[in-house]
Amino acid sequence: MHNKRKHSRGCGCCTGCPGCLLAAALILWALMMVWHTNKSLPDGLNMEGEAIAVPASDISVLADLTARDGRGQPLVEQRIFDRMLARIRTARRLVLLDIFFFNTITGSDGSPHRTLCSQLTEALISAKERHPEMPVVVITDPINTIYGGHEPPHLQALRQGGVTLVMADLKKLRDSNPLYSAWWRMGPRWLGRPAPGGRLPNPFSAEGPRVGIRSWLSLLNFKANHRKVLLTDDGGGQLGVIIGSLNAHDGSSRHSNLALEITSTALARQVWESEAAVLALSSAEVPAWPVPNIPRKEEDTTCRVSLLTESAILDAILAELGLAGPGDAVDGALFYLSHRGIRRALINAADRGATIRLILDPSKDAFGRTKNGIPNRQAALDLMTQGRGQITVRWYDTHGEQFHPKMIVIRNAAESTVILGSANMTRRNLDDFNLESDVRLRCPIGSPPDAELQQWFDRLWFNEEIHATVEFEAFEDHSLVRRVLADVQERTGMGTF
Repeated sequence: MHNKRKHSRGCGCCTGCPGCLLAAALILWALMMVWHTNKSLPDGLNMEGEAIAVPASDISVLADLTARDGRGQPLVEQRIFDRMLARIRTARRLVLLDIFFFNTITGSDGSPHRTLCSQLTEALISAKERHPEMPVVVITDPINTIYGGHEPPHLQALRQGGVTLVMADLKKLRDSNPLYSAWWRMGPRWLGRPAPGGRLPNPFSAEGPRVGIRSWLSLLNFKANHRKVLLTDDGGGQLGVIIGSLNAHDGSSRHSNLALEITSTALARQVWESEAAVLALSSAEVPAWPVPNIPRKEEDTTCRVSLLTESAILDAILAELGLAGPGDAVDGALFYLSHRGIRRALINAADRGATIRLILDPSKDAFGRTKNGIPNRQAALDLMTQGRGQITVRWYDTHGEQFHPKMIVIRNAAESTVILGSANMTRRNLDDFNLESDVRLRCPIGSPPDAELQQWFDRLWFNEEIHATVEFEAFEDHSLVRRVLADVQERTGMGTF
C-alpha cells in the first residue's frame, strides 16, 4: 500500500498567486493609509504666530450679508470683495493672494451673481501692468482646473499678464479620505497627470467642459488648499491683510461671509512666511520678502493679533473654550460644525456655566442643489440635547445661498477673543489635512472691533430690522440614519465636509 504524499499547507508558490498578491496589496494599502494620515507636515505649516499689538483703529470688521429686509424683499450687503479690490488697486510693493475657489461657475439656482472671478482677475493684471517690478502672486487650489482637466481662460490670462500663478501641491499633505487615497496613491496617481478634455461630465457644472477620469479620481481625495487671505501694502509703506471666509467664486457671491482687515506689517510678515511654506511645498520659487520692516510709531495698541494655520487653529479654539466658564459668553457663526473635539468643548463650557449662542447654516443649499442637512443638524441636536439649557442654536434662513462664516468669539468681563478665517469646524479643516488660515484677535470689551462683531452677530440673532435667522425647531432632525451617516463621514473623511 503506497503512502500518499501530504500536501503542505499554503500555496507553496515561489512566484506568487492571486491570494498572496491580494494579501500583499492589502498590507501595502493599510501601510499607505497609516503613513499618509499621520506623516509629518511640510515645514512652515501648522503655524501659531507671536501675538502682535495692533491699534483698534487699524482693525475693520468686514461682512457680506444676504437676508430679507423688513418687507420680505431680498437684501444684499457686500463689503469684503470691495475692500480686496481697493487694496489691490493701491498696492505698490506686493500683492499676494491665496484663495480656494477662484472660478466663474455659478451652479443652477437661477439667482443673479456678481462676477467676482473676472473682477479679481482684471484687478490683479492691472496691478502688474501699473507696477511691473511688484510681485503679484496668486496661490490657489487645483479644484479650479478640475484637477488638471481644464484650465479656464482667467487663469491663462493671469499667466500671460505676468502674475505668478501657483497651484498648491496637495499630494504632499496628509490624506483626509485614507480609505480611498491609499488606493489612489498605489495606482491611479501613477497613470499620468490629468489632461484637458475628456468624456466624463463636469463634476461642478452641467454646462462646463467635460473632463477625463483622472480628474474625477483626483477629486475624490477630498482635500484642499482652503485658505482665503490677501496680503498687500497700502501704497504708503504699511502692509495689511484681509483674512476671512470669502471665495473669489461667482457662485459664492451671494453667500454671507465674514472677514477682518488688519493693517500691521508684523502680521503681514507672519502671513508671508506661512504662504512661503505653501510655495515651497508646491515647488514654486519663493521670492525674498520685498518690503523693508518699517517700525510703526507708538500708538494706542489696544488689541493683539496672531496668525493661526492648520491644526494650530484647533489648538487655539480648544484652549479658549477650555477657559470659558460662569459669566462668559461664546458666540459662533459657522458654515460647518462637526468636529467632535469642538462639540465636546462647547458642551463642557456649557457645563461650567458659559452661555453659548450658535448661528449655523442649515446644510440645505449648495449652488442650486438641495442637501440633506448633514452635518450641522446632527451636531446641533447633540449640542441642544447635552447643553443643559446653556446652548442655543438658530439657523440662518438661506434661500439658495449659504451662511459661510467661520467664527468663534469668547467674551469674559474684560476681553473678547475671536478666532476667524477659512477653517470650518470639521476634522478635515482642523486636523492637518487641508491648508487653512485664521487669525486670533484679542480686544478689550467695548473696543471698536469687539463692538462691531457683537453688533453684527446680534443683528442676525435677533433679526433686527431684517429676517436672517429662524429657531432651532425649523430644521430639527432626529433621523438616526442621517446621524450615523454624519458620524461615519466625519470619522473617515468619506464626505465633502
